Amino acid sequence: MIDTRHPLRLNVGFLIHQPIGVSRDFHFDFEHIKLGPDLALDSLTGVTRVGRTPQGLLVSARFNGSVSSECVRCLTEFQQPLGTEFNDLFAFNKNNLTESGLILPEDGKIDLEPLVRDYLMIEIPISPLCRIDCKGLCIYCGANLNEETCEHQQVTA
Repeated sequence: MIDTRHPLRLNVGFLIHQPIGVSRDFHFDFEHIKLGPDLALDSLTGVTRVGRTPQGLLVSARFNGSVSSECVRCLTEFQQPLGTEFNDLFAFNKNNLTESGLILPEDGKIDLEPLVRDYLMIEIPISPLCRIDCKGLCIYCGANLNEETCEHQQVTA
């Protein structure tokens, strides 16, 4: 059952006492989801494998979705596809900490929301384009050159 307030929180406590190598897959499919205060995604799908290691629980995840964006050339709003893959260890104790600094909470519930948000934010292009060959706007009249040819373009062509 998904917690609507924390849809990416997983109860993985049952894996703590399992033999090393035991894993479980978790699948996600959201039509629309907001991660943090600043990232609204459409069609977020993903699969996460959580596996028991000697040091903690290894999370291997792959997520895909799209975010509403504006083209820097023609200023048209479009859906920017995003995708990410990551591996992070939730350590059993401070002795097994990795660079990520994640420790498995005592209640056995890990929240992937901050991780997924951070990894997807990195994937958002600085200068998003609606398409590679976007023609942009006419510098004289502002016409969207993907949709029409204005008189200024005919003169300079």
